Amino acid sequence: MMRLLSLLLLLSVAWSAGSHAAGMGYEDARHLLLRTGFAPTESEVEAMAHLSREQAVDSLLEKAGSIAQTPPPDWVDDPPLRLGRLKNLPDEEKKALLKREIQRGIELRAWWYREMLTTPSPLTERMTLFWHNHFVSSQQKVKASQLMYRQNLLLRREALGNFGTLLHDIAKDPAMVIYLDNVSNRRGQPNENFAREVMELFTLGIGHYTEQDVKEAARAYTGWSLDRDTGGFRFYPFLHDAGQKTVLGQTGPLDGDAV
Repeated sequence: MMRLLSLLLLLSVAWSAGSHAAGMGYEDARHLLLRTGFAPTESEVEAMAHLSREQAVDSLLEKAGSIAQTPPPDWVDDPPLRLGRLKNLPDEEKKALLKREIQRGIELRAWWYREMLTTPSPLTERMTLFWHNHFVSSQQKVKASQLMYRQNLLLRREALGNFGTLLHDIAKDPAMVIYLDNVSNRRGQPNENFAREVMELFTLGIGHYTEQDVKEAARAYTGWSLDRDTGGFRFYPFLHDAGQKTVLGQTGPLDGDAV
């Protein structure tokens, strides 16, 4: 399968058609590195300038990784904050926990900034940031820094891979399940937020689905929730609407993966 990166490079770099055996030159090299990374050094630009365009693309792909090199904060493997627990806590304890999460969110951003600055694979970080903007979520609502960290790892792992794989994985990502309210989507009380966003923003765009498609898809996603002890994704069959649904012209006892 053609890698996503090849298409992105063709779209983002305004080069003339044809093969060029000679080096691409300074300006083209700088443009390419700015579009596939953040702030290239002079030595990086000069080294790329001696490559042909095909060699440059090969070089970027060969260096691309899928794992962050910067050590994460020491709390990332702690059990995530259980939002339901906050309701029953005294105000002072609740404020202390929320203050801790804010501080951890700051530490998490600092960790990612350091990775962007020092990564041996700027292309991977650029695409991780791209997907973070596309599959948007936020610490302010999720309130569980560990889950935001896990989502970041997911986006990086699939940053240069298959969009379908990434879409299925992000749909079951705990931070996304919280952010778009699928955690409260259950049989008889469907929450349409995720179903709407996956069609409107993540895939099809306005005009390519109907309101009825959203309603039926929301039923398909019922029961997709979280394990309250681990913070991981969990499917609850007794909360799932197993009835017939019609989404985008296809009918059946559809679940979320089928949609």
